[in-house]
Amino acid sequence: MRYGPEKKTKPCCLIACRVFKPAIESLELEKRYPDITVTYLPSRLHLAPRALRNRLAKQIASARRTSERVVCLYGECFPEIDRFCKQRGVEKVPGHYCYEMLLGSERFNKLLDETVGTYFAEQDLILNFQEYCVKPLELDDEDMKKCYFGQYRRLLYVRQPSDPDLSPEAGHVARLLGLSLEVRDVDYSYLREDLARLL
Repeated sequence: MRYGPEKKTKPCCLIACRVFKPAIESLELEKRYPDITVTYLPSRLHLAPRALRNRLAKQIASARRTSERVVCLYGECFPEIDRFCKQRGVEKVPGHYCYEMLLGSERFNKLLDETVGTYFAEQDLILNFQEYCVKPLELDDEDMKKCYFGQYRRLLYVRQPSDPDLSPEAGHVARLLGLSLEVRDVDYSYLREDLARLL
């Protein structure tokens, strides 16, 4: 499949979680689509869904002043995000989770069916697990750890092509949670096709 701006595109702002920055840079969207601008929002906003919603609303309003279209690259990171985007005339990339967008829905669902109790993680979560999970969820307490992660059986690290060697860090998270560790590589093919349809 050819991927590129064969047809003339209208000015567009892509607002994305910083989790997707490696993918967007790898796909060279700004090079392939000269009329696109990309704005990344901090991934730590997931810790506060209301703050994420407010920040995204402000960014959309700002983008509207300079762009004809706005595309949102987020999963269901706060309640009713699809409705939120629709009300503002924003096109959202399909997908419930960033892992689903990176792996493709079919592969993602197959992995869920393959092992009940799969906890997905990518580079940003692994590198910031202490800040994102251990501290806010009080995982140093064994009862809290069991409460939040007792139903999981494996940690599945979704590895992107540009990731550094995170084997030690991923192994540490898996041991901390008492889970087995598995790795699946992504090639962005599904995300590329979804973005091509919208851009």
